[in-house]
Amino acid sequence: MRGFRPVVIAALAALYLAGCSSTPKTSKTADSTQKVDADEQVLKQDPLERNYDPHVIMKRAESFYEKDDYAEAGVEYQHFLDLHKTHILAPYAQYRLGLSYFKQASTMDRDPEPVRKSMEGMEKLLKEYPGSTYESDARGRIKECREHLASYELYVGKDYYRQAAYLAALHRFEGLIKLYPDSEAFSEASYYLARTYADIGANDRAIGYLTQLLKQHPKKDKATHDSQVLLAKLTRRPVKEIVA
Repeated sequence: MRGFRPVVIAALAALYLAGCSSTPKTSKTADSTQKVDADEQVLKQDPLERNYDPHVIMKRAESFYEKDDYAEAGVEYQHFLDLHKTHILAPYAQYRLGLSYFKQASTMDRDPEPVRKSMEGMEKLLKEYPGSTYESDARGRIKECREHLASYELYVGKDYYRQAAYLAALHRFEGLIKLYPDSEAFSEASYYLARTYADIGANDRAIGYLTQLLKQHPKKDKATHDSQVLLAKLTRRPVKEIVA
């Protein structure tokens, strides 16, 4: 896809210049607001253009994005992709769709669905538009999303554990270590998984998970230390004899 970036930049420049007026700028905020209002008035006049023209759809999506209305921006980027999947701006639309979902992500204790959709959007970008200008950033976003989702599973699992809802906690911890083995939350999730099994009397399973964690993830952190303490307590043997 050699030459992709200059073409995209030129296309976007043409797209924005087409919507600019020749009057002097008074302020960035005022001009942006006036431009959005003017665009909206024009779009209301021609339903066919509003619904199908790629440049019109993209301008509308960008207007919503600039106003931090990421939900509506996402709808428009998706609309663009549904109609113009092979357009030169399609990789850009797919990238911005992923960003729009990511921008909707809230705190750790809230619904992680926007983060999941952002990750899926970036993965789709890599799959359908390989070699695009946005590939490197998309990979970084995917990693960030995975860390967020793993942290959310750990948060929920620990909350269940504190409530003594052990089966629900086990489900969360096991899901985390299966789906996100490369995440920062992996060690702590493994420790809590073993601790939960120990609390319900399944000591053999607890010992198995602790041993596996200490052998495969020997990094020095609180989860590792707590795992060593719990393993020694359950086996009544020095950890060095078990993890050789």
